[in-house]
Amino acid sequence: MQHKSFGYTALALGFLEKLLGTRFSLHNLEKVPKDQPVMFVANHFTRSETFFLPYLLYKYADRKVKCLADSKIFVGNFGKFLNSIGAVSVKDPNRDTIIVNDLVNNYSDWIIYPEGSMIKSKEIRNDGTFINYTPYRIGPVRTGSAVLALKSQLIRSDIIESHHKQIANINLHSSYKDRYNPYLERYNTYVVPVNITYYPIRPGVNKIQKLATRLLKDIPSQILEELEIEGNILLNSEINISFGDAIDVGQYIKTTRDLVQQIPIIKGETKNNFVVRYLRNKLTYDFMQKIYFDIQINFDHIFISVLCYFPEEKINKQHLKRVIYYIANLLRKTHRYRLHSSLFEENLMQMFLDEPNKAFDGVFDLALKQNVFSCEDEVLTINKDYFNKSTDFHQIRLENTLQVITNELALVDNVSNVIKKVVKISQEELIYLVYQQLHLQDKETFLHQHQTFFDKNFTKPQNIGTPYLLEDNLSNNSVFADLGIILVHGYKSSPAQTLEMATFFNNKNIPVYGVRLSGHGTSPLDLKNTSWQEWLDSLQRGYAVLSQFCQKIIIVGFSTGGLLTLVKASLINKNSKLKGIAVVNSALKLKDIRAKMVSGINLWNELLEKFDINKGKFEFIDDKPETPEFNYSRHYLSSVVELEKLMKYCQDNLSKINTPTLVIQAMHDPVVNAVSGNIVFDNIASEKKFLFTPNLHHHTIITGFGKETIFIEINNFIKKIS
Repeated sequence: MQHKSFGYTALALGFLEKLLGTRFSLHNLEKVPKDQPVMFVANHFTRSETFFLPYLLYKYADRKVKCLADSKIFVGNFGKFLNSIGAVSVKDPNRDTIIVNDLVNNYSDWIIYPEGSMIKSKEIRNDGTFINYTPYRIGPVRTGSAVLALKSQLIRSDIIESHHKQIANINLHSSYKDRYNPYLERYNTYVVPVNITYYPIRPGVNKIQKLATRLLKDIPSQILEELEIEGNILLNSEINISFGDAIDVGQYIKTTRDLVQQIPIIKGETKNNFVVRYLRNKLTYDFMQKIYFDIQINFDHIFISVLCYFPEEKINKQHLKRVIYYIANLLRKTHRYRLHSSLFEENLMQMFLDEPNKAFDGVFDLALKQNVFSCEDEVLTINKDYFNKSTDFHQIRLENTLQVITNELALVDNVSNVIKKVVKISQEELIYLVYQQLHLQDKETFLHQHQTFFDKNFTKPQNIGTPYLLEDNLSNNSVFADLGIILVHGYKSSPAQTLEMATFFNNKNIPVYGVRLSGHGTSPLDLKNTSWQEWLDSLQRGYAVLSQFCQKIIIVGFSTGGLLTLVKASLINKNSKLKGIAVVNSALKLKDIRAKMVSGINLWNELLEKFDINKGKFEFIDDKPETPEFNYSRHYLSSVVELEKLMKYCQDNLSKINTPTLVIQAMHDPVVNAVSGNIVFDNIASEKKFLFTPNLHHHTIITGFGKETIFIEINNFIKKIS
């Protein structure tokens, strides 16, 4: 009956998981010992953990796990259901015997929450032991789970030894006498620490709460709080479950047990009790340390901790972003911590793009609402009293959410020290460190791809493909510039294509960033599987670099780079640093008839793939580019499809562009249909827009004949909008 109930429960919870859209991720599940009895010990923040953790272990590891539950819910049909799946009331007089018996014989695993109750505040301090702070009890984490794990191992060892010595062990509890079976010798009890981290944690009305209040009247405030917080977690949060290194209790007790067994006169049961008393606190501390250290650190943790430890009362919003970025960068380099994707380089960089940013904006709005700070003209005034504010235990997750998140991070070894160190770095020094790191990451990505996709027939020298930053007028002591320019090269090309223009502007003491679009500057095979969104990400990194020290930014894009520049302008916030864009021969409409054939060829290739036929496929086209020193002479059809997607997305979003714009389109461009310039000019919403149509007959007009005309036109445009 119990096994059937596990199956029914898993089916019901699986349906609920799909219905809610709950996002679970399990980390290090392989650390759970197979075919061994396991005591899972976990932190306890929500009531729903009691249900979803056994379900996930059943679903992904085929383990049938029992748990203790509050005695108050063992009533009526629901109580019968809990009994049917093996749940045991915390007040059941036989609970310890049941748990130990299951572990001794490997009948089922168990989950116990050593904190003893839901720690809604996450207020736990480490003073040589872990102390919980709740309205019901202030004191050390409970050692009951350690005691049960130790007892199960000791009793199993006694049963085995009694059998081998052919003597009855009078010290064994009657429940365990005459229970020897050869399989017992294959088992050791294991304790597996489990950390459960939620991100983001947000208060607010949700569908589950609405439904409950519609169906039920006079719901107690404590239950309303749980419906609000846990409803949002189940509907909107990522739930990360990490399994720590398993503790083999047999090995854990071996030395102590061997020593105690040598003591004469004392009875066996007394010896076992001595081992338990000696090791219970140590074992508890060891696995709780693993639980608390193994949290998945996320963006909210760093955000609120920076405000908590920042030595001054005021902090500039941009400086706050740089501090968060640099802290996450340092933590990542240690390889000691589990970091949420919100702290990955590619996501952190997005804070500097002058676009809506879900990670930063979400926690910023919550902090503003909960009076962590006030904000005026991009300067935050931190309310230092917030971090010492006393809040009702059952309301703290609603009223003081970010304090809960601060408490969670406080126990992680050395993270607070890293934060305290970085918040003391001066604004000027941090600007320098951050922009260097952003640029270094770009160069390292290129070098890795250059090495990975090296092709002796196609790969150009590294200096052709390396992204560059011309900033001769900047130093560690002078990191501010009024204006910076980003240059974006064309399809199949490389940053070297824009270097002459970069030199022109840098000679006017303007910092210039030469973007390398992902997949470019290495070999055509690298470009084959690169999406247009990845090309855009490359432009974004250049923007992130210049935004560190430039008050105003101009983007100049050539050909495909022009399309990406237009897309960037369509995404920007109103009060951004982007003050103008210039697009040169933007590839909105192409002349080459082969480009129109690509969709049909790809369809043909996909058809052949379905039948596992390689012969007859058309994967690439070879051509002779205008500037072979910069460009690939081969392009794969899959990347042409990406170009088509970019062209469509760009055209569909032209009306969102309000940034001052210069459109340059050569009248006799042999690659791009000259109508492209008019389409862009006519459809953008910019009040300040200019169209220049030079009488030139080649596509790459930013190099070779006529380039000076283009450079001067762009320079005049910059003067106009300044």
